[in-house]
Amino acid sequence: MQHSLESKALEYLQRLKKDSNFRSLTPQKHNSTLLNLASNDYLGLSSNADFNARFLDSALFKEHCHFSASSSRLLSGNFEIYSLLETHLKMLFNKEALLFNSGYHANVGILNALNALNVLFIADKSIHASHIDGLKNFKKPSFKRFLHNDMESLESLLAKNTKHYDAIVILSEGLFSMEGDFAPLEKLVALKKEFKNVHLYIDEAHSIGSFGQNGLGLCKHLDLLEHIDFLILTFGKSLSSMGACVLCNGVFKDYFINSARSLIYSTALPPINLARTLFAFLELPKLEAQRAHLANLSKDFKALLQQELDYEVLGDYNIISLVLKENARAVHFSKMLAREGYFAPAIKTPSVPPNKALLRFSLMANMESKALENLAKVLKKITYATL
Repeated sequence: MQHSLESKALEYLQRLKKDSNFRSLTPQKHNSTLLNLASNDYLGLSSNADFNARFLDSALFKEHCHFSASSSRLLSGNFEIYSLLETHLKMLFNKEALLFNSGYHANVGILNALNALNVLFIADKSIHASHIDGLKNFKKPSFKRFLHNDMESLESLLAKNTKHYDAIVILSEGLFSMEGDFAPLEKLVALKKEFKNVHLYIDEAHSIGSFGQNGLGLCKHLDLLEHIDFLILTFGKSLSSMGACVLCNGVFKDYFINSARSLIYSTALPPINLARTLFAFLELPKLEAQRAHLANLSKDFKALLQQELDYEVLGDYNIISLVLKENARAVHFSKMLAREGYFAPAIKTPSVPPNKALLRFSLMANMESKALENLAKVLKKITYATL
């Protein structure tokens, strides 16, 4: 029986290799000479020596330097720093905040909890895998999907389904992790107002910290927070920390404390991580220059790729993606880039739909324009050598 199980696993791996879709863990050297284009550290804070030194010298670090919570929050893991961070987030966003160990934990736990309330979920086809996993865990799946950022597709689904459910929750990202484009948030809010019992669930994993005034993301930037029922923020990207939160009203916060299994049954994050996150939020207003530079890098690099290459180029901010379609071609481009000094792993199915394999370039505020200009030249050279 064990041999049979192993054989099935081996067959699965062989199929992945045949489709150029096999994954492996590649050790990353901190002193690598490759320019890292795969990190979500959009503000460059993780490697910012001054930022890190000030955190280590701060009262937050000294007062909350515990390396393990050693328990869930509902037992003995609810350290003071949890309340301090949640209170600060409530002040910034005028919503109750509830912390989770990661964006994945937040999405899976919250979606499963909401599913018990006779909800229909209508999700953008490009939502993150953590949303998909949360939806797939349902005993009786009640969800539909609309074409990416296509409001006519969404409106049609709303018109057909609102009278059949107690509530509908629309799932979208603020800034999409693969396409790098923004959700049409104002249109989503307009549809919420048009139909009854519709709620908005927006994941700002890739826009919190890096976008908007004081880096507080798309919903805050557009002054639409009051219309967002569930706002997910993650701390492991621009904020260079770990963890996530949901921002919602007080009723739902209490509901998730009592029903989100990923919260109830997980050891809480180490207090030192929460101290790091709070320090980062306090520092965000000082980082306008970094956000402005990141915006210019994104705009200029996308324009350059569109000018130099015949491939489709996606992205509005932070994330610029070159659509190469076939897995094998994306893998080839990635390997050629590594030889030229650039680390940009191929993004393949299931991270993107079939025939949509791409190179995803995560830009950071500590990058210089010259490096990206050289990257565009290298991509052009690889393109001609591949033809």
